Amino acid sequence: MNRQLNKTIHDSSNVEDPFAAIRENINIGCTESSSDDKEQLFKDMDSVLESDFDGKDQLMNSICGDMLAMEIGAQDDSSLSESDAITDAKVKRKAEKKRKKAERRAQREGRGDPTAGQKQCTLCAKSVNLLIRCQHDKSGEWAMVCGKCWNDVSGGVVDGDDSHPYYRYGGLWKNRRAQN
Repeated sequence: MNRQLNKTIHDSSNVEDPFAAIRENINIGCTESSSDDKEQLFKDMDSVLESDFDGKDQLMNSICGDMLAMEIGAQDDSSLSESDAITDAKVKRKAEKKRKKAERRAQREGRGDPTAGQKQCTLCAKSVNLLIRCQHDKSGEWAMVCGKCWNDVSGGVVDGDDSHPYYRYGGLWKNRRAQN
C-alpha cells in the first residue's frame, strides 16, 4: 500500500485536489482503522488545501506516513491482545502483592483481622485466643480446650479434683497475633 500511496502523491501533483486519491486510498485500504483517525486525517488534508505554503509535498508525505501507521496499528491488534493479557496478569499479581502487604501492615499495627491466629477448642470448636492444654479422659491424649470447657473438664481447679480423675494440666497457649 505504501508504494501505491507514493505513486498517488506524485500522480496527483497537477490535480486541483491532490488529496483526492489519498482520501480514496484511506477509505479503501484502511478499513480496520478507527473512523476518528480517518476524520482527523481528512480535516488535516482540508486545512492544507485552504492554506498557501510551499511545504505541501512534505505534509502529504507526513499524512501518508500517518496512514501507513494506522494500517500497521490495525494489523498489530492481534499481537496487542497477547501483550494485554500479559500486562493484565502482571497487574493482577502486583495488586495481589499489594493487598497482602497492606494486610500484613494492618495486622502489625493492630488494625487487622481480629480472628487471625486463633485456634479452635477441641471440645466445642469455638475459635479463641487462649487455650489450655490438658488431658481430660481415659485415652490420655492431650487436648486444647477453651476457658469455658476447661471449667467442665477440670472442675475449675488447676490440679483437678477427685471428681475428675483423668484431668492433667499441660500449659497455656496464647495467640500472639491477637488484636487488642
